[in-house]
Amino acid sequence: VEGSSNNKAIEIHNPTSAAVDLAAGGFALQYFFNGAATAGNTINLTGTIAAGGTHVVAHGSAAPAILDKAQQTNSGSWFNGDDAIVLRSNVGTLDVIGQIGVDPGNEWGAGLVSTADNTLRRKATVCASRADGSTTFDPAAEWDGFATDAFDGLGAHTSTCGGDTDPGDPEEP
Repeated sequence: VEGSSNNKAIEIHNPTSAAVDLAAGGFALQYFFNGAATAGNTINLTGTIAAGGTHVVAHGSAAPAILDKAQQTNSGSWFNGDDAIVLRSNVGTLDVIGQIGVDPGNEWGAGLVSTADNTLRRKATVCASRADGSTTFDPAAEWDGFATDAFDGLGAHTSTCGGDTDPGDPEEP
């Protein structure tokens, strides 16, 4: 969610058949601001994602509709439409939104399927994460776009991919 003001959130889905301990796995969100090649903010993740469940990290000043779905909040520097976001764990980079080291101007994509002032939800048919943050990013390839401040799907991911038995990697089905 990249909405108005501080209405920002990231949802992580665990498609595996086992719970994932985020702290024990070294899971973190890293934000690469304005085309930077190094992270400008890192949020270490805590808690457990149940098998098939989600974990929502929200800005601490987000709207109540977002905070009600959040398992974790952080009020540090968050992202805008031109910032890359990385999900990492002890095993390395698991998923990337954007392209590290590239400033796309205001956003990647266009219209509702862009990273600025929209909500993006990964398509139910996308069965693998995008772990290479050096490649060109086109949100329309993996994401559906929704209007600014659309929070209704937050906290519940739909997937047609089936399950995975590797609890160490919550992005790979």
